[in-house]
Amino acid sequence: MADAIPPVEPVLHPVEDVEAALERGDVHCDAVRQTLAYFGTNEEWSFFYSISDIAGMEVSLLIDGAGQCFVDWGTVSRVGLNPPEGGVIPFRVWVHTHPSGNSYWSATDRNTLAVASAARIMQSAIVLGHGEMKCAHWTAEPAEQPLAPEGPLSNWTDESVIDYEEKQPPWFEEVVQ
Repeated sequence: MADAIPPVEPVLHPVEDVEAALERGDVHCDAVRQTLAYFGTNEEWSFFYSISDIAGMEVSLLIDGAGQCFVDWGTVSRVGLNPPEGGVIPFRVWVHTHPSGNSYWSATDRNTLAVASAARIMQSAIVLGHGEMKCAHWTAEPAEQPLAPEGPLSNWTDESVIDYEEKQPPWFEEVVQ
């Protein structure tokens, strides 16, 4: 099992700081992780996705029951739902990316949602692709349009893909100095 990840404060850093960190391959630095938390909590999906796409790796944002943010990185094709250090359940939302790809619930994603459903630890999930997103929400009763007709995925809604507006950096105009 992976080490527990600590929470991160949502802070918008200047684009040049984030770009420099990405060029160094330092996706775990505060500038990148805090900026991702900022974009996720403010539903700036285009900027959130672009950081993942530039890094060429999946990224995950988990917002717990107390509103704490946990950012974790994976590989080009997988990011796990690692245990958050001091996280409060139920988790409000789990957001992750499919860089250079589409938004869909992969087999790994479905396994994660099935475990979350069985343990009743997550309320909603979002997967971001290039310019699109797919959402699912957990329901106490089987969903009308579920991810699966039976089992733990029957409690997750299978919602349509939604397009989001693609924006390009710089976002530095929004940074409060």
